Amino acid sequence: MPLALGQSNPDVGSSPSFCSGRKLGDIEQALLWSLLQEDPQCPSRLLLDEAARRQRPIVVSLRQLNRWRVQRQLNRRQGRPRQTPSPGSAVSGAAVVRVRPRLSFVGVHLFAHWLDHQAAFDPVVAQLTQAIETHKHTHPDDDFALLHHREQTLRHRFQALFFAPLFGIEHLTEFDTREHPLATLLGRSYQSSTLTQFLGQLERVRAAEALVPTLVPAQAGQITYIDGHMIASWSRVAMHKGKITMRGRIMAGSQAVIAHNEAGYAVFLAYHPPDIHVSRIIVAYCQQVVEATGSTLFVIDRAVNSLAMAAAFAEQDWGLLCMLDDNEHHGRESFEARPAGTLDDGSQVYSGAWKAPKDDADPRHFVIVEPTEGKTFVYWGTPKLKAALEATAWPRVYRDRTEIQENGFKRMIDHGALETNYGRKKLVGPDRHQQRKREDLEASLATAQQRVDKKVEALQEQQTKVAESKAKGHGKRLEQRQQGLLRVAQELEEAQHQQAKQVEHMEALGPPKERADRDFRKQTIMTYRTLLLENALMAFMAVLLGNLHSKVSLACVLHLLFERSGASLETASEIVYWVNTTGLSLPYRRLLEEVVDGLGAMDLRARGKPIRVGLKDMPP
Repeated sequence: MPLALGQSNPDVGSSPSFCSGRKLGDIEQALLWSLLQEDPQCPSRLLLDEAARRQRPIVVSLRQLNRWRVQRQLNRRQGRPRQTPSPGSAVSGAAVVRVRPRLSFVGVHLFAHWLDHQAAFDPVVAQLTQAIETHKHTHPDDDFALLHHREQTLRHRFQALFFAPLFGIEHLTEFDTREHPLATLLGRSYQSSTLTQFLGQLERVRAAEALVPTLVPAQAGQITYIDGHMIASWSRVAMHKGKITMRGRIMAGSQAVIAHNEAGYAVFLAYHPPDIHVSRIIVAYCQQVVEATGSTLFVIDRAVNSLAMAAAFAEQDWGLLCMLDDNEHHGRESFEARPAGTLDDGSQVYSGAWKAPKDDADPRHFVIVEPTEGKTFVYWGTPKLKAALEATAWPRVYRDRTEIQENGFKRMIDHGALETNYGRKKLVGPDRHQQRKREDLEASLATAQQRVDKKVEALQEQQTKVAESKAKGHGKRLEQRQQGLLRVAQELEEAQHQQAKQVEHMEALGPPKERADRDFRKQTIMTYRTLLLENALMAFMAVLLGNLHSKVSLACVLHLLFERSGASLETASEIVYWVNTTGLSLPYRRLLEEVVDGLGAMDLRARGKPIRVGLKDMPP
């Protein structure tokens, strides 16, 4: 179902074309035309009052308005009008013109038309429908609203969630307080209660799992980038905590592990508690990515830098590109390196293995980059990656991770509500922080007990030597052995003291406790929403930039086009949008003109009608 602004009458004749005049602009003429279709006998004075009520006062005299009506053959007979207004269909052959003189977020409407032309929401609706049918089959006794939604209802409600971040709406409750154009974008509006219920019911049918295929592109990429993003959460309930990097704090939250292909499109998502390090779940996560996309080459930051991780990926026959920490090598002299080439910036590239490997089973191959100035960078990869990529390509492939993921997360935070928490449900389970402390203390207690046992044996041995020296009447040796006995006795006392402290710490832990984790189901659905939105924006920008001569960023387009107000006019043959340029400086106006020309080259259409876009000053 297309993203319609409203329903129009397909049986009407050809529509008039309006050109801006000295007194009346094209939008004002279209508005007056539409009002006169509703009541052709309306006096000009009342017509101006009605136009002011719907839009803003039109600065034109009655004489000028009457002349315009005569030119358009919309003038009425002289005398007082009849009390009963004539129906709008009284004008034979006149087209119904739909005018929206005040339209917010004009660029979002154009973006929606492009998505409709690309059938972008069809896979989402198909997957949600399949999830609903599966739930009906597995839970035949369940009965809630989502199970009876029509396809159009599913589409519109998901679109409301999809476009919300572009309106500056992060929390669903903001639908009740913020101005948004859903009524003109979807043909109807929604309140937070409806969308909250819809999201909760999507959770019940396991929509997060159903949305996985909607991210995977038709042609899978060769390389997959993986990174985790910590999202802070606040609660009065004791919850598991982790390091929230963006806030520099240890606190509760969630960890979104997101995969992108080399083109920058998100392809997979999974949520994990913040206290579980990514290295503990990365192998299982990559297995899911391989099953979903077929890609077996991965680029991950130094969170997984270890020999054990390299061995695990090599065992799975996967390629992994990572970096060594600076304290793990001493530059090129740590490797048996041979020249591999030169980068564009003049940096020398070498490749090889460890000069003195710590483990003969180390599967890693190393690429060393020595820039003309600055520190040396050392990348490592598994045999699968070495066979797939040339050594000189490793630095570029790894550095692309910054733009694809690090900057991508910042963009999604800015206009995709990536860091917004959805859902308040919590799952209570064993306290993993306490369990880890208990495991560490148990290991420390075992070590302390071994140390005490050794000191007891040493003390007994030293006592035997002292007794032997006394029996033999030693002098100096007896004194030495007595001093040694005192030293061993002191060491035993210290070891017993350390053991007692460990026992106190173990007792202080108390009985097993419980902590809560977030229920990630709603959060996962909404993050899939964010990733789908980011993928769609990137695809839209790729098409738009192909028609532009200037370089323009997504953030600039969002501010210049998506967030600006304007107007629209729909006739039987075309749809026209105007973007309000009030307040724009001359350089930005020129840039917006180029963007509008690029939109014209994209051949946007809605309901079979071509869409034209223009610029217009519309002061308040």
